[in-house]
Amino acid sequence: MIQPIDFGFNEQTGVDNEFQNRPTSRELEDLKSVVNAEFDSTAKTLQLLNIETLILAKEHTHANLPDAIFPNNWFSTRANGEIHIYPMKTKNRQDEIQITELSNIVITAGYKIAKLIDLRADLPKQSILEGTGSLIFHHPSQTIFAAISERCDASAVQEYADRFGYQLESFKTASSNGAPIYHTNVLMSCGRDFAVVSDSIISTSYRNKLLSKLEERVGELLIITEEQMANHFCGNILQLEDNSNQPVIALSHSAYNGFSAAQKRFLEGKGSLAVCKIPTIEKVGGGSTRCMLAENFLPHKTKL
Repeated sequence: MIQPIDFGFNEQTGVDNEFQNRPTSRELEDLKSVVNAEFDSTAKTLQLLNIETLILAKEHTHANLPDAIFPNNWFSTRANGEIHIYPMKTKNRQDEIQITELSNIVITAGYKIAKLIDLRADLPKQSILEGTGSLIFHHPSQTIFAAISERCDASAVQEYADRFGYQLESFKTASSNGAPIYHTNVLMSCGRDFAVVSDSIISTSYRNKLLSKLEERVGELLIITEEQMANHFCGNILQLEDNSNQPVIALSHSAYNGFSAAQKRFLEGKGSLAVCKIPTIEKVGGGSTRCMLAENFLPHKTKL
């Protein structure tokens, strides 16, 4: 997780993220303190459920980084010890990348980095591929699910899948406003043996195939509506593992309230629920709990 030191409405990303909302003048007065409290509460909620939580501070730049609270877009990790660094769309998100500081915090925590792969240099020039915002990994089946958008270039995601040995299922989307969903992780999430997906916004020519692939490779499907996705961030959830390798599902309070009673029971059968109250982060930042978390799959030195 990354501390929200500069959190605010991001003018640059607001061009294609229709979930962002400008704070009112009254909200601006207390924005920093409110967001810091929401962040601290989220970290504490995870820690109380025995989720190891590494918190990275901003130490590498004086630039203003309003979206730094969403680190999953600029890096991801793999169980083979690789860290992947991704090409971001906007300048102020490109400025978030702090490789040295990231390396130091995971090494200090006892993890091994075998290789760091900087995809900003490796992918075709001008390609945009915003990490696990764009790429939904289902690790057991070695599959990537990706919605093509301005944050997920079609040729870049195909090259990534080919290079690292993933099966790729890419598709197109359109919200009720007619625009593509800016990040795949807003509309879907894959756990060990289940997926949550808002199917109505997936373009018709892709929908049946995608749902079939999700059932075949992932498992049970929990279908949510566009309203649940857009107004509650029900698709922006993440299944984690605690220190005893037991499943925990991180989701926002808004998402929890947006699920029906039957859907909540389904999720409770897939793991303990870590419900985080982050209404200001969601409203202003246009992202939810999953966006705040970058998973650590790196091997621990004691387990090598």
